[in-house]
Amino acid sequence: MDRKTNNSSGGEGRLPALAPLANPYVPFQLENPPRYDAPMGLVRGTLFPGLDLPFRGMVNEKELPDMPLAELQALGFAVQELALYLDTHRDDSEALDLYRSYQQLYCRSRESYSRKHGPLNHMQVSSADSYEWLDDPWPWEYSKNKEA
Repeated sequence: MDRKTNNSSGGEGRLPALAPLANPYVPFQLENPPRYDAPMGLVRGTLFPGLDLPFRGMVNEKELPDMPLAELQALGFAVQELALYLDTHRDDSEALDLYRSYQQLYCRSRESYSRKHGPLNHMQVSSADSYEWLDDPWPWEYSKNKEA
């Protein structure tokens, strides 16, 4: 099918010259905003209740499964979310302290998880004798990674 046929059938949309595709809006955060704890932040998609704007009014109130990997994911999410906040609020010392605290918790939790369940990715494989990445359960294999 050539372009002329496609255009005449209405299969291709057109915008006026210089038309904006979207007008995004992100609420401005004040210093020291209230925060969710890391697991709830991961479920809600933000650490900050002021930015918690549910899509079409649907609120995700589920809880994370009680697994070491879920804890690690929540800590990693909190570190990233606080880093994004600190990009625009570099003088918020309370957030910086919390960021560093979550970083330390994440590193300890990642090391603990790797010792018990194997590496999380191929960058953590340390054995010089074999490629152990393929031998351990994959992180998403729930039943094999569940703590006894």
